Amino acid sequence: MNRLLKLVLTMLLVITACSNPTVEDDLITALLEPGDFSGETRLMWSPKAASVPLQEVNGSLNGAIYLGGETQNPYGVRLEKSGMSPYFDVLSIDQNRDGAYSAAESYSTIPNEVRNKFWSSFKTSLQVTVQDPESGETVTNPYPINLWYVEDPREGNPDLNLRFTRGGWLQGRVVLDGVEAHIRVSESKLDGFFSMDDEWTLALPDSMHNLYRFEQARPAKRHAWLGEKAFRLVSVNPTGRSVVLESIDPGVSRAKEALDDDQTRVDRMAPHSGEHVAFSHDFAQAEAQAKQEAKSLFIDFETVWCGPCKTMEEWVYSADSVVDASKGVIAVKVDGDDFPEIVDRFQVVGYPTMILMDPDGSVAGKLVGYQGVEAMTDFLSQDS
Repeated sequence: MNRLLKLVLTMLLVITACSNPTVEDDLITALLEPGDFSGETRLMWSPKAASVPLQEVNGSLNGAIYLGGETQNPYGVRLEKSGMSPYFDVLSIDQNRDGAYSAAESYSTIPNEVRNKFWSSFKTSLQVTVQDPESGETVTNPYPINLWYVEDPREGNPDLNLRFTRGGWLQGRVVLDGVEAHIRVSESKLDGFFSMDDEWTLALPDSMHNLYRFEQARPAKRHAWLGEKAFRLVSVNPTGRSVVLESIDPGVSRAKEALDDDQTRVDRMAPHSGEHVAFSHDFAQAEAQAKQEAKSLFIDFETVWCGPCKTMEEWVYSADSVVDASKGVIAVKVDGDDFPEIVDRFQVVGYPTMILMDPDGSVAGKLVGYQGVEAMTDFLSQDS
């Protein structure tokens, strides 16, 4: 009997030692691994793009991408023009960080013209070296990356910045209050580190698609729901390969929280007759027109990656009261990534940003972040 008892105890110890996650004092530690970026699964959103300053050297543009901290060598980048191309269409990245560019580290593209600007886009995957928090071994986190460089032939002083955003994430399985779930973390700040400044998602096995949906993503400092139970992140390992969670009582039901979070509900219910704010996309022309006609100038700063901008475009700028209020002004949209000089002029630091200028050129009002139908109607009615 003693031998049988010892055998059972030994098996229990082995199972406990190998389990993932571990639980200590109601804290749950889950181990994560890089997601499968080779399949069809994609995160259909990205954080604000990071900028890589470039310097011209003998006709090429040179810079460096820093990921994983100052102790790691940067990834050198170089933009060049192939043959007789008038635009930069070749990107080399020092992926192994040995100070040289090999043929395998060179990528070509065909620049795409959008609104008289030429976009050179590239896609690859870098490798960020980290120390695995479980084994202590040195491993790599694949870092899928999308890069682009924009040239405007009309500008005398080009914007010498290469921009990029991440395409990857880390994920794993975790048991929370006896329920198996999947967890994902991804960067909000593009630095190769993970922290409480990033974002995360929980999902049940039978609804794995929720793991990758924008609507389910939560700031790391905010709790997430699994069924009707809420959990929060206590800490995130800088490698992204380990997180600590705990169960919490948020003091509100999931349904009530969702209703409180639904900023667009009132805007969706507002009258929409099919008209839309008449935005132009030529700032210089709009500014001149406003001055000539002695009208206020309404500037809507947006970017292609800005989710709230798209929501305002769909529900706010199509609302009847906003459309009516906008008929007394000259309205123009400015893409902040395309026109950094206009961004600097108006000191824009976030998107969307809405600015209303008096006919004399002074700023009459400024709003930052998502604004609903009522707020935008009042904002545009200042000149009435």
